Amino acid sequence: MFGYVVPYKPELKVREYEYYKAVYCGICLQTRKIGNLPRVFLNYDFVFLYLVLKEHFKVKDELGKTRCIAHPLKERFFLKPNEILEYVSNQMVFLSFFKLYDNILDEKNVFSYIPYSILKLYINKITKSHREPFEKIKELFKKQMSLEKNGYKSIDELAHNFGNILAEIFAYNDQELLKQIGYYTGVWVYIIDAIDDYIDDVKKKRYNCLKYHFEKCRQDKRLFEYELSILKVSLENYLAILSDYIKGYNNSILDNIVQVGMYSKTQQVLERFTTNFFKELKE
Repeated sequence: MFGYVVPYKPELKVREYEYYKAVYCGICLQTRKIGNLPRVFLNYDFVFLYLVLKEHFKVKDELGKTRCIAHPLKERFFLKPNEILEYVSNQMVFLSFFKLYDNILDEKNVFSYIPYSILKLYINKITKSHREPFEKIKELFKKQMSLEKNGYKSIDELAHNFGNILAEIFAYNDQELLKQIGYYTGVWVYIIDAIDDYIDDVKKKRYNCLKYHFEKCRQDKRLFEYELSILKVSLENYLAILSDYIKGYNNSILDNIVQVGMYSKTQQVLERFTTNFFKELKE
């Protein structure tokens, strides 16, 4: 994922924030068992995945204390290994692998090739126990890259396919509710990332699914506001659906992430886009 699915920290209680960080450390330490390189790609989005799966399967997790390379002086809480934590760590490696693959094909980024080659060795090891979901995710990624490479113009189709990728990642033990949570998370992430990257993508002449909607707005503020309002309504609708699913778990950190953190992130990205669009993309 991309670092957008995070809590609004000022509204977390101290013990909630400590637990949240402990899950992050737990995923990092679990991933170390696969190798040190994949830990570089870890971000807080995967804490969200763990929290959803933990609540869904009512996992009683345990905390420990340890020092690590990043925090050598003071012991920090971490989540002790369990089956769900191992699954989340593996999914993080899968997504990192496909992101590097996309960088190589799409951006011709040669610096991605070495980490991609190393992750490929880890993938062969991990997929011995998760081969079928890995193949499904692989096919969906191929479709995503094909749609983008061919300049596909439909935001809905692209976001839908990306939603299906996260649906497969969330669908531990093939649970339908988890698929729905993954799907709506993925659709929201794809659109918010496209808005956030739009100006940079235009400047660097890279593909962005919003190009065909905002290219025509560069001389027309009213049209820009109209196109943006449609996106805003769509993003709020996806978050409202996601919020209904999450409420059922009665977990305050999950509620914070979806009902405050993701709404706040939406507002930040839209405001930054609105402020910079005409300033940065002068004809």
